[in-house]
Amino acid sequence: MLESSRLATDFFFSVQTFGTIGFGHVYPATTAANLAVTLEAFVGLVAVALLTGMLFARFSQANHRVLFSDHAVIAPYQGGRALMFRMVNGRRSELIDVSVEVVLTLRQDEWDETGNRANPSLNNAEHTQHRQFVPLALERSQVTLFPLAWTVVHPCDPESLFTRLNAAELAAHDAEVIVIFRATDEVSQQPVQARVSYHSSEILWERRFVPMYVRTGRQLAVDARLLHTTEALPEPPAAPNAS
Repeated sequence: MLESSRLATDFFFSVQTFGTIGFGHVYPATTAANLAVTLEAFVGLVAVALLTGMLFARFSQANHRVLFSDHAVIAPYQGGRALMFRMVNGRRSELIDVSVEVVLTLRQDEWDETGNRANPSLNNAEHTQHRQFVPLALERSQVTLFPLAWTVVHPCDPESLFTRLNAAELAAHDAEVIVIFRATDEVSQQPVQARVSYHSSEILWERRFVPMYVRTGRQLAVDARLLHTTEALPEPPAAPNAS
């Protein structure tokens, strides 16, 4: 019983020291005790400062909650085709100064100056292949305000690799589209970042996204349940038979 009472007294003494509350009926009386109190007080201040900083950094960090479509599509666009994917802002607050960067990565064989594969005796693909990173030009890479949804479009012009390579060739090169999203939270003014990637197997050809916008009365809203929904392209009308 005595040991339990002494343990409780020592515990509350340490609490008073850590919290710099001040001492009541128990106080240091010797030089060794004062040195122990000084060390414990210093450790207590440092521990409180570190814990406060860690908690502030953890809870003050803005979570993006930006929802991306599960697939990208190659769909008709302005008389041609374009690579498209969609995003929805899942936060209650709006995002401002939004920018998107899209890069296509391809695995390429290494060739020497004579046009032959470099190091043909090596079987390890790490020594005979490398990654090529190709930035993709977007129809719009920045928006001032992102309240609802955004469809990012890369027009497949004659310079685009999606015009020169088909689905099978992209798969053979282990192609992957990497998306970097950056914005600022309007309320907290904290930077928001998100990243997603689409492997060649996650790029759907000759399909298009189902419209997400729905009108409720006079207001225009987004049905986020349709974010991932795609549909096949309609069949072109049959040519009339020649008489």
